[in-house]
Amino acid sequence: MRAGWHPASWRSAEAAQQPVYADAAALAAVEAELARAAPIVDQASVADLKRRLGEVAAGRALLLQGGDCAETFADPDIAGLTALFDRLAELLATSAAQPVVRVARIAGQFAKPRTIEGEVWRGEIVNSRDRLAPDPSRMLRAQGHAAETAKRLPPELFASHEALLLPYEEALVRTDATGRPYGASGHFLWIGERTRDPVGAHVELLSGLANPIGVKLGPAATPAELLRLADRLDPQREPGRLTLIVRHGAGEIGRALPPLMRALRAEGRTPLWVSDPMHGNTLRGGPRKVRRLDDMIAEAERFVAIARAEGIWPGGLHLELTPENVAECSGGREGQGWTSACDPRLNPDQAAALVGTFAAALSRREAA
Repeated sequence: MRAGWHPASWRSAEAAQQPVYADAAALAAVEAELARAAPIVDQASVADLKRRLGEVAAGRALLLQGGDCAETFADPDIAGLTALFDRLAELLATSAAQPVVRVARIAGQFAKPRTIEGEVWRGEIVNSRDRLAPDPSRMLRAQGHAAETAKRLPPELFASHEALLLPYEEALVRTDATGRPYGASGHFLWIGERTRDPVGAHVELLSGLANPIGVKLGPAATPAELLRLADRLDPQREPGRLTLIVRHGAGEIGRALPPLMRALRAEGRTPLWVSDPMHGNTLRGGPRKVRRLDDMIAEAERFVAIARAEGIWPGGLHLELTPENVAECSGGREGQGWTSACDPRLNPDQAAALVGTFAAALSRREAA
């Protein structure tokens, strides 16, 4: 833990993507109640996941991370999601001959960033679609829902989310037996493309936590920025600590990714590199976003090829998917309907096609 860090030290930095609560006293009361709540995840399982991710970063396993774009307060289909992870993990494990670490976007993925004027719904944890004013009491509902969901997860499935809403994340910081702080809101926490400023509030908060941490990287990320992020988030170079989630888009990854990988490799850093082939391939198509399976497959294949060319293990996939047979993404075997609370997700057959292509790309290189 860095000298001077404490759970509230983020408040002295610029905090992007935060809602403005009208009632400061109500917000403070909610934060105090959350600070007394039981942890959603325990420190031992957080440490176990970090150890497993260290194996992935070393090239001895693969990461499969996936789930909803935005969780709601509806009852999650944990059995369906677990079965989908089983199907996809078997594809990876069989084709790539590697064990698979399973991490779901669940039990905390309630907050959504916004960049386009007019998009005022920030996720269930902030406001409802019919009452757009931010309501701090929704954090209590989110915590309760997340805690119940986490209790129902099978042992092999870890919980993750974007650590976007900082008052919620701070209030759920707990300490382990050695006194080291960890984020008890989820096993794996990540920082988004819009909030990865090396001197910003999100990096400040997560820099002091013991959890494995992810960072989303879009095509605008520079080697200098990435080196600063690595120094802030993983100064001790802990195995499994830092996961870099690449979301460049099929058309940009060939230009943008190699310099990033080379910069860290030149410094002797070996983080876990993972492909998110969805967010960089998102198009506006009227009131809803559009994602094409062919674009996602192209980015995933190019990620594997670039990583291999740079002497880096292509560690896995980060996907938005659902066990429902929906038709939210185009291409492949489409189902019917749209049930996502936000962005389009892969249905099981589309997810299997993407994962199978990724695994085949790994296998081809291994055979060569």
